[in-house]
Amino acid sequence: QNSLIRWLVDQGQTLFVVSWKNPDASLSDTGMEEYVQAYLDAMDQVQALTGQARLNAVGYCIAGTTLSLTLALLKQKGDRRVNSATLLTTLTDFSDQGEFTSFLQDDFVGGIEAEVQRHGLLRAQLMSRTMSFLRANDLVWGPAIRSYM
Repeated sequence: QNSLIRWLVDQGQTLFVVSWKNPDASLSDTGMEEYVQAYLDAMDQVQALTGQARLNAVGYCIAGTTLSLTLALLKQKGDRRVNSATLLTTLTDFSDQGEFTSFLQDDFVGGIEAEVQRHGLLRAQLMSRTMSFLRANDLVWGPAIRSYM
């Protein structure tokens, strides 16, 4: 009922979706270079399957940040295959992190780096907890107060 993908297909758009694999420790050496290359490979496949010279791209959250990096690389190479790009809930200006500021301080990032060293990745429960603190009134303090009352 509330699907952007369904709506786009209903409008006659040909749609391809990149869904990233849930990481485990075996992917601990995977970096942004590999994600950018995956975007380039996906774009090559879309063009091969559709025969279209240009495509439109959408990136959500960190995938939007990664898409932005891909677009910068394409621009540097003079590659104009992307007609338009839409970024949803995407951080691109790291000089003003907004609500993420407290999560990007050296001590917090140091804790994440230690976690990744220990486990090979940032475990889902810690990512979930971090995201909960972005909406602390709704997702942390509200439930705590309700359970206390």
